[in-house]
Amino acid sequence: MYNFVSTVQKPTSVTHSVTGNFTGPNDKNLIISKCTKIEIFLMDQDGLKPMFDVNIYGRISVLKLFSVAGSKQDYLFISTESFKFCILAYDYEKKEIITKASGNAEDTIGRPTEAGQLGIIDPDGRIVALHLYEGLLKLITLDNNNTPNKINNNNNNNNNNNNNNNNNNNNNINNNNFNINNNNNNSPIQKNVNNVRLEELQVLDMTFLYGCKVPTIAVLFKDTKDEKHISTYEISSKDTELVVGPWSQSNVGVYSSLLVPVPLGGVLVVADNGITYLNGKVTRSVAVSYTKFLAFTRVDKDGSRFLFGDHFGRLSVLVLIHQQQKVMELKFEQLGRISIPSSISYLDSGVVYIGSSSGDSQLIRLNTEKDQTTDSYVTYLEAFTNIGPVVDFCVVDAEKQGQAQIVTCSGTYRDGSLRIIRNGIGIAEQASIELEGIKGIFPINNNNNNNNNNNNNNNNNNNNNSNGITDSKDRYLITSFIECTKVLSFQGEEIEETEFEGLESNCSTLYCGTIDKLNLLIQITNVSINLIDSNTFKRVSQWNVEPSRRINLVSTNQDQIVLSIDKSLLYFQINSSNKSIQLVKEIELPHEISCIDISPFDSFMDTKSQLVSVGLWNDITLRIFKLPTLEEIWKEPLGGEILPRSILMISFDSIDYIFCSLGDGHLFKFQFDFSSFKLFDKRKLTLGTQPIILKKFKLKNTINIFAISDRPTVIYSHNKKLFYSVVNLKDVTNVTSFNSDGFPNSMAIATTNSLTIGTIDEIQKLHIKTIPLNEEMGRRIVHLEDHSCYAVITVKNNEGLLGGAQDLCEEDEEVSYIRIYNDQTFELISSYKLDPYEMGWSITPCKFAGDDVNTYLAVGTSINTPIKSSGRVLLFSLSSSSSSNDKDSLDNNNNNNNNSGANGKLTLLEEIKFRSSVYFLLSFNGRLIAAVHKRLFSIRYTHSKEKNCKVISSESVHKGHTMILKLASRGHFILVGDMMKSMSLLVEQSDGSLEQIARNPQPIWIRSVAMINDDYFIGAEASNNFIVVKKNNDSTNELERELLDSVGHYHIGESINSMRHGSLVRLPDSDQPIIPTILYASVNGSIGVVASISEEDFIFFSKLQKGLNQVVRGVGGFSHETWRAFSNDHHTIDSKNFIDGDLIETFLDLKYESQLKAVADLGITPDDAFRRIESLMQYIR
Repeated sequence: MYNFVSTVQKPTSVTHSVTGNFTGPNDKNLIISKCTKIEIFLMDQDGLKPMFDVNIYGRISVLKLFSVAGSKQDYLFISTESFKFCILAYDYEKKEIITKASGNAEDTIGRPTEAGQLGIIDPDGRIVALHLYEGLLKLITLDNNNTPNKINNNNNNNNNNNNNNNNNNNNNINNNNFNINNNNNNSPIQKNVNNVRLEELQVLDMTFLYGCKVPTIAVLFKDTKDEKHISTYEISSKDTELVVGPWSQSNVGVYSSLLVPVPLGGVLVVADNGITYLNGKVTRSVAVSYTKFLAFTRVDKDGSRFLFGDHFGRLSVLVLIHQQQKVMELKFEQLGRISIPSSISYLDSGVVYIGSSSGDSQLIRLNTEKDQTTDSYVTYLEAFTNIGPVVDFCVVDAEKQGQAQIVTCSGTYRDGSLRIIRNGIGIAEQASIELEGIKGIFPINNNNNNNNNNNNNNNNNNNNNSNGITDSKDRYLITSFIECTKVLSFQGEEIEETEFEGLESNCSTLYCGTIDKLNLLIQITNVSINLIDSNTFKRVSQWNVEPSRRINLVSTNQDQIVLSIDKSLLYFQINSSNKSIQLVKEIELPHEISCIDISPFDSFMDTKSQLVSVGLWNDITLRIFKLPTLEEIWKEPLGGEILPRSILMISFDSIDYIFCSLGDGHLFKFQFDFSSFKLFDKRKLTLGTQPIILKKFKLKNTINIFAISDRPTVIYSHNKKLFYSVVNLKDVTNVTSFNSDGFPNSMAIATTNSLTIGTIDEIQKLHIKTIPLNEEMGRRIVHLEDHSCYAVITVKNNEGLLGGAQDLCEEDEEVSYIRIYNDQTFELISSYKLDPYEMGWSITPCKFAGDDVNTYLAVGTSINTPIKSSGRVLLFSLSSSSSSNDKDSLDNNNNNNNNSGANGKLTLLEEIKFRSSVYFLLSFNGRLIAAVHKRLFSIRYTHSKEKNCKVISSESVHKGHTMILKLASRGHFILVGDMMKSMSLLVEQSDGSLEQIARNPQPIWIRSVAMINDDYFIGAEASNNFIVVKKNNDSTNELERELLDSVGHYHIGESINSMRHGSLVRLPDSDQPIIPTILYASVNGSIGVVASISEEDFIFFSKLQKGLNQVVRGVGGFSHETWRAFSNDHHTIDSKNFIDGDLIETFLDLKYESQLKAVADLGITPDDAFRRIESLMQYIR
């Protein structure tokens, strides 16, 4: 079994954020980390602008910006959970990330810290301190004597092997001990790196102090009696030992958790019930209501004000009132609500970035005056979507169109939500008219004060392209049919048919649009060109084709027109003085023309087009002609026997492209060099199986391409990379932008039997819709297809009576609910409140033997009281849907298990109590399998003759596990995922019992499992790895048949709670076999797919992956092979039978020379590799 792993959505949870001058001396940057990548933003007067993002081969544990003497730019220090580190710089002239140093800080002996890795940098840029192992401090001395010239020269020297922004030198030395990578002596790091002993074993936090002649560290630690204290240490001049510092403080409070350095000197000791300032001489404190502070940032350079965010999502300010560098008093005030923060960064002028791993990250502004309506100083400026942590998800084809969507339980506590995630672009219908046989649609404005239709195509007499590339208002929509043309008038939201006096209405229209600067409408039919006054709608000029000939194709650009008549290509211009139609040039081509385009590359510019591009029959070529002479300047054979059906010239991100589509669903993409009039970078990809018609359209001041086919696709560009996003529509025959008073910023869409006006989603690969859970956190979700609803287990955390420090003994109350939501509107239908101390752990729809009609809802719970722990399985029926927005009115009475069976409410039918928690429920062949701690129970719901009603019963069917967390089934087999005992396979016996037939003997801590097929099974384990095991059916050895052999290993680098069979791709109708795929979602908000591929594909992509590793260097010198190697607490082994799809996909963005190097050992061309990658990616995500 061979597997291809590809990320659909990169991590969205923010773990760190820093600010500084990284990309330039005068640039103000915000840099954020999202687990395995960093994103760099530029701050300016218009807000935050994304610059670029960088993937890191590691999970980021430390992210710090620092400066050294003589440098005008800051350096970025990154450390990973696998003990790798690097120092990065940015060459603002070459626009490249430079690896200044990299190394491995792992020690062969030592116990990793329980409190997590800590990394701090001296405020004066002299030294880095890493606390990675208990009792050890690793000190890295920074070279503080560099000059700007030396650093710039070093950038150039270190960048000789770079291929793109993410390619960096990778010559780091990885030995058992610490090593670094320097190419010369001008790096901002020296080679004197030392381990020093630290007496404190249980370090909670540490920080460098400001204003010290010798680098001085303050350490917050816990002793064996759980008392907390602070020690300070000076670092000796030789960096070989720690010297007892200037002061220490005992018993700083059992709730102390953070140290915050103060530029005035000293530290803030942050506790759950207060904040204290210490400097060895002065102590100042302020009490706060009980909370848990998670993040902070300094506002003022002198440290007069700090912002703090807590686990309730409250933002507060701490003010240090000081005189002559002495802190006199602390004042603390709550400012307002924010997302639960993981980081806070003060930007400028009261604007603050809130990074969150619990909810959406935010950009806020702090006001000087409180808003009396919201009781807050906070104004929300922008939200950045975060779907992490994904606790659970389901895959649903809600619209029954073969296009699945993911619905996740995302966020924690008050930031909890459901997220609806789907691939492609949706159209929200606003109006629809039944009209059959539409061949073309063209928007027309009513006052001729715009440039609404200046670049239009008609390809193969099929669907003219009315681009609508300005913001002017459209009044009319011209609709063309086989034998007539109709005019639809739009008055607000009212639509009626009208007539234009000068319009030819008794024939089909190939094109209709405006020539703005001449105050004209132009209509082109199969036999004529008509000019119409746009005010009076009377015809002012006409050009007629010879009676024996017909116009086949047309394309226009304002007063420029090109026509094809059989083999002839004709170029016209409109005379501005007398508004006449003038034939400028006519040539005859060797074959008939199949498609034509005269659009200027930049559709926003009101300029004449210099070129016309055409596709020809018979010789299957693309040709480019210069205007006005129609001199041929380029001929491109397309190959094959399929006709070119549509052609389009366009500029994306200042790059000129020519697209040419074929009649079999393939699309050619070229880049065009205007200086030499040459095509280059030829690419061929598959969008569908039917002919493709290309149309330009506008959305939010950008021009994009709508590719009409059996698989409608929008082509767009982001950061100079092209993307192809499927549109969730069927039977589309024509599209155009449409912007009227009643339907602003819309699209007009023609299908085989209707005309629809609708708005298009924001153009991006994935679309994410948020359903707030009103400060509840979703824990489990399932879809009940029979009832058209979702069932969700939620948890609500009540803040309680948190009036002050006296409430420290109060526990936050957690209440668990079962919520039922309509699967279309997500209205709350019903609700059931679980008992006190009871938490929902598992939920599943189920059917029971002998009852094929009813679908029930089963819920497994754990009850953890101060006295004992237990669990229940609750069995519900769900009646017909009704909706209510009042949650309290929907909640059941906890003391009444027989709640009403009224419409829309859950009815508790039965319950079974267990002595342990019920961690998982599985609907299995007419019964329910419950994972109750170490055992599996079979639950049946049958009719009792004695009681004359249905009763529920359970029996133990298997034991011998440690703790069963996940189950999966296929046919008569059950796959068990054990917290400590990896995976085992059970089979159903004829008497209903379960027998173990095989197990994996490795001590792997499983988090989620899935059955790929009958013989191969995949598990996600606690150290962020995938493992694939195989059933040994063919072995003649009985002992071997009892083992699940490990046949695949891969480090995914993400903590995965759930895996589900499914795909986000709607596949075109074709004979190509469906590729089995499993979707996964992570705690950090990433979504990915594991696809099963053939051995032939695996061999090919393995060789390509090896070639790419020689070309694409890991940022920071981090190794891709090391990153993807399976690694846990017991051992590390190379990745096996897995392909890193993310690395493979980078091939598409490489320059042609780098692609040649990557495929050097494959014996194929880069275009062959490109097509093979595109083909696979199309079918898996």
